[in-house]
Amino acid sequence: MRLKQQRLIWRLFGVVWLVFVTINTAQARPVKQSPLPPPLTTKQEMSAHTDDLRTLMQQLYTEYPDELAKSTQVGPREMTEWVFDGKANWKFEGIRRLQGTAAISLVFDPAFTGDHIMALVVGLETLLFTAYGSQNEFEIPPERDRPRLAKLQCQLRSVQSRLQANTQAGMLLSQSFARQQVDQALSSVLQRLQAQHLAICS
Repeated sequence: MRLKQQRLIWRLFGVVWLVFVTINTAQARPVKQSPLPPPLTTKQEMSAHTDDLRTLMQQLYTEYPDELAKSTQVGPREMTEWVFDGKANWKFEGIRRLQGTAAISLVFDPAFTGDHIMALVVGLETLLFTAYGSQNEFEIPPERDRPRLAKLQCQLRSVQSRLQANTQAGMLLSQSFARQQVDQALSSVLQRLQAQHLAICS
């Protein structure tokens, strides 16, 4: 009986010792870190921003067909493609040929009765490629103008703040779906900018 107990004790000791050795060996091994993805080029960044805004425009036109009807009788996808891929050079009569912050300001103007979705997306897109030093989203130079991109972050955060403060009934951005989708798109763009170690707007 004692012999069996001794054998059992030795077996338990052996198991504990093996577990201890295994843990120490695992801890001693260097942790393999997965390589970080290479940073995006300026053209890749701008392309990703543009994809976000394309998605945003189509989502908003789908949800708010009355806004779409102010500009066209075609569907949300066709209208989005025309805005981004057409030959209007980002100057649309429906929003007074305005771009950048001037176009965005129409979204918050109670007197503006035109297409708020076009004003918002065209304003954001032109604001973006101008900050990258181009007149369109295709001819983006490889160098980053960091002060200009830092200013861009401030401008986008300002749009987010105005979005949260906008409570006028009947306006596009007073609708919860619109506010949520716009905020998500802006957050995606801002995260991408900050990932490139750019100055963050305070």
